[in-house]
Amino acid sequence: MSSASIPVLGFILFLLIGSSHGAQVYRCTQPDGSISFQQQACTGDGERIETGEAQPVWSSLRSGEKSLHKQYRKRDQERLKHKRKQAKIPAGKKPGSAQLRACWNKRKQLEAVSAKLRRGYSPAAGEGLRRRRDNHQDYLRTFCP
Repeated sequence: MSSASIPVLGFILFLLIGSSHGAQVYRCTQPDGSISFQQQACTGDGERIETGEAQPVWSSLRSGEKSLHKQYRKRDQERLKHKRKQAKIPAGKKPGSAQLRACWNKRKQLEAVSAKLRRGYSPAAGEGLRRRRDNHQDYLRTFCP
């Protein structure tokens, strides 16, 4: 497909989707062999394309789709609740909120150092970055759940 035909096809799809009633579209072959789409009948070689009833893009969901959407949202909320429940600290090892903040800060620092290591660094900074990464990982293993 040539790059010139992509905008034409996009425009045609826009016309087909945006209309609320069946439209008449003709696929015409030009004398030079190119293909064009138009609303008027072709003068030469071409054919009419049946578009049928196009549903507006902004229409609401049907009743079956609404119930399915509600089921999916409920399932996703339950998964999120379960994930949050699993992430909580066990009852015997509840640190104070200051400790939780410190762990959260260390995780953020570890993410930042790891991102620098992935992006690239100067040879002089590499050893320091790796040492900081290892220190953050040791802290998280030792003090954080």
